[in-house]
Amino acid sequence: MNILAFDVGGTQIKYGMVTQNGEVLTATVVDTPKQAGGAGLIKYLCELVLHMQQQYPVDGIAISTFGLVDVDSGLILGAAEAVPGYAGVSPKVVLSQEFGLPVSIDNDVNCVALAEGWRGAAQGVAHYIAVAIGTGIGGGVVLNHQIYRGHRAAAGEWGYMKIDGLVWEDHASMRGLLAAANAVVPNAFADGRAVFAAYDAQEPVVVAVVQDWFKLLATGIANLIYALNPERVVIGGGISARGVAFLNELKTAIDAQLLPDFLGMTEVVLASAGNHAGMIGAARNWLQTNKY
Repeated sequence: MNILAFDVGGTQIKYGMVTQNGEVLTATVVDTPKQAGGAGLIKYLCELVLHMQQQYPVDGIAISTFGLVDVDSGLILGAAEAVPGYAGVSPKVVLSQEFGLPVSIDNDVNCVALAEGWRGAAQGVAHYIAVAIGTGIGGGVVLNHQIYRGHRAAAGEWGYMKIDGLVWEDHASMRGLLAAANAVVPNAFADGRAVFAAYDAQEPVVVAVVQDWFKLLATGIANLIYALNPERVVIGGGISARGVAFLNELKTAIDAQLLPDFLGMTEVVLASAGNHAGMIGAARNWLQTNKY
């Protein structure tokens, strides 16, 4: 079984062949043709499918994409401003009609969550959430090994929730950390790595900023634990590159926000499905959709 998987982002598209066991056979990265609009982006995907069919037998097409997605119709519902005219089109319908192959599609963070359950840090876990911390904060909810998408495919958009009057992702994301650090030391930091370098060097004003950031991030995750009671929380995104040091600090901060009865109930781990998680999760979604 060879599945052609696409991980469509607002900046880049990663694509390649994935087996039914989740092994990535090939992976190529190209720029997303933003200026071509939604129809142009789908046309480009068709060109990539033709190119891959010349090299491999393709049994199905699996798409992970940015934006809110109706998985049945394949319609992009919204949150897709990176490509004009992408909302309102259906890559699933076009590719299915063009190639006569079964096509599946889902939101990128949902696909990452599926990848973590299949080949990553949540293998064998029935109930878990994946929290992606980057320029914003999003995630995926898995209940009984199945993605929970919500009424209008918007489950997991917890970055928008408010904590102490603050939009969580505006302040607890890497973007929020960078803004807070540059507010106390004007224009001193180019990225999150620079902030954490100053934190590791124990620069007092930066230590205070990072500690406040950890508290806000942990409060949001504690709220998700209260609401969903997951067996595991998988933390992904660029910040996870800090590894065990970051994980231990986050765990300590989360424990400080949890009531005693909830301590130790949910395991917090780092994502481990790797750089191809979007493709792997797209393939997993295809297999589940087609009952393999």
